[in-house]
Amino acid sequence: MSSPDFPAIVAAVNAALPVHSLWDGFWIHSYRRRTLIVSASFDRIYRRDFDLVFKQVTFFNLPVEWRDTNVRGDELLRLASRAELAAAQPQVQAGDRHIFAIDLHYASERETTTYTFFVLAKHVYLNRCEPADHNPVPLYLDPFDDRPFPCFADRAAATLRARRPGGEPG
Repeated sequence: MSSPDFPAIVAAVNAALPVHSLWDGFWIHSYRRRTLIVSASFDRIYRRDFDLVFKQVTFFNLPVEWRDTNVRGDELLRLASRAELAAAQPQVQAGDRHIFAIDLHYASERETTTYTFFVLAKHVYLNRCEPADHNPVPLYLDPFDDRPFPCFADRAAATLRARRPGGEPG
């Protein structure tokens, strides 16, 4: 069995996701059983329109939500190298996971700052949400909601610790 062509998969996700039409932005919808779902919406009051699904996640440090205006260009997702991950997150080992990166841009009066966030996962795909399953209310509780932005801590490990009896968010 041949391995999937991940550059082509990432290109297909980016081609199908209308990044700058998602006026109500992106948010972490859920993280359960090592599946991370990042949702996006044209109108979050009524529905979520897309789910970006990462499977078998071992690390992610995405912000809990961001706007479509924080994305430059038409591509949300890219593959990152092990060297880039090591430079940004030296304590994180990719193992057999693919390194997905999302670059977000935040502008102030004087400058624009770019932050790169990572997801380590075995697979990614884009799902168009159907009316029967498009509730926009997030199921995810941020273990780092008391920390200032940008927080680059591992939300995957902290979420798993918080679910264990007596566990505390990291």
